[in-house]
Amino acid sequence: MEASSADLQAQVRDRAWMLLTRREHSVEELRQKLVQRGFDSQAVDSVLVDLKKSGDVSDVRFAETMISHRAKSGYGPAYIRQELRKKGITPDLVASTLDSADICWQEIAMLKYTARFAGEPILDYKEWARRASYLQRRGFDSQIIVEILGEWETRG
Repeated sequence: MEASSADLQAQVRDRAWMLLTRREHSVEELRQKLVQRGFDSQAVDSVLVDLKKSGDVSDVRFAETMISHRAKSGYGPAYIRQELRKKGITPDLVASTLDSADICWQEIAMLKYTARFAGEPILDYKEWARRASYLQRRGFDSQIIVEILGEWETRG
């Protein structure tokens, strides 16, 4: 019986390593993937404890990696925050990791904005709102949106 338990843990560990070699995973995301593949949740939890202790899986490292990747892809903090929460990262860890990230969100928003709307003037409120909505969907807050687009009232 002991050998089968060790075999099961070895299988779980092997599958976890296969997933981790492709990309970083949060602990919860890795847990869900392993359980979905039919592994016993107790064996999965045991393996995850070992992987966390050895530093092979880390929610902090996962959050830092995702923030960096998503920011380079033109997403803002609100979008990234929501995505991290879906991956099982705690609100406190999300907040602290976003706060410590050395990222100029306004610069990222401006780059996405100019790439999307290069040289096109804003002629009416409907167009202004469409562009503001675009930036908001990408995760930028109203302060950054106003810094880029300006207040509509000041334009009209």
